[in-house]
Amino acid sequence: MQLDRFVDDIYEAAVIPERWTRVLDRLAQLADAEGTLLFAAAPGEPRWTSSEQIRPSIEAWVNSSYFLTDPRGQRLVPRREPRFLTDLDEFTLEELDRDPYYTTFLRPRGLGWCVGTAIHSPAGDTLVFSVEKAHEKGPVPPEVAASLNPLRPHLARAALLSARLGLERARATVEGLNLIGLPAAVLAHKGRVLAANETLIGYSPEIRVAAGDRLEFSNPNAHALFVKACEGRARNLGGGASVPVPRSPTRPPFVAHLVPMRGRGRDIFSGAELLLYLTPVIQRAGLPPEILQALFDLSPAEARVAAMIAEGRSVKDIAQSLSVQPNTVRAQLKAVFSKTATGRQGELVGLLRSPS
Repeated sequence: MQLDRFVDDIYEAAVIPERWTRVLDRLAQLADAEGTLLFAAAPGEPRWTSSEQIRPSIEAWVNSSYFLTDPRGQRLVPRREPRFLTDLDEFTLEELDRDPYYTTFLRPRGLGWCVGTAIHSPAGDTLVFSVEKAHEKGPVPPEVAASLNPLRPHLARAALLSARLGLERARATVEGLNLIGLPAAVLAHKGRVLAANETLIGYSPEIRVAAGDRLEFSNPNAHALFVKACEGRARNLGGGASVPVPRSPTRPPFVAHLVPMRGRGRDIFSGAELLLYLTPVIQRAGLPPEILQALFDLSPAEARVAAMIAEGRSVKDIAQSLSVQPNTVRAQLKAVFSKTATGRQGELVGLLRSPS
């Protein structure tokens, strides 16, 4: 394999993220290894990709306790040496034979040796290339590690270029939504704004970009829900999360939707985790009780009653459906009137739905 051609492949991957897998495979071939892992050692949702052959092992690692206590990450990654390092640059053979990460995790999966390098980006992230070799093949020879060193500057520059292009893709995403009038932002760990369009900026002061580029909601309940959603990690959101925001003196109610970034949208280098976009609350029948609960600070029981009132059902009918006394429904309805600043059922229906 010609080095010049491989360097071309590295820079091609910087522009076309899908090509990184091919680069990782070729690094593994140079080291007679099974595959290569590329990951960002940074706070937040795990950001990684790998050769297909070792993907099951990497998925197990990401979901194990070793993801945060990996001895390689604790001892090899912090070494700021501009070269490829092997296990034996930091550990003795006796240490490896005693360490549970090697004996109970890597070796049962057929792995156990590595050669890798850590690249510390100006943004503060650390990108790690870890070439994983089968334990039965023996340690990575020092000369193999040395042969990879000429590639390191190219890997570093390509990774930095990928990060910049990732940010540009984030900006293009929110600007595309801006063209159709949809307020949107791309968020990194803990709600840090990577890109936001003008329509979302126009939602200030209900939503603003605060210190540390963190997105902040002026309504404390909405902000608490937003923080909880962000801290829940993008992979645990499933299909996403919604943060209802009550009406303010200057703006009607709206909902902030959080959608996990996947595929090319959520790349290793930019740190993009979530797409946030805003939609107004459309007043119509059938508004879910959980949305009513958050919008008007209702209890779950009050929200159910409000939703059923909006459907045009009577107090007697609601009581029968919920197997409670009519007086219980009336008491809950009275609380709903108070919290929604209405005084009659007709007013409440008018607030929660529009004429068809």
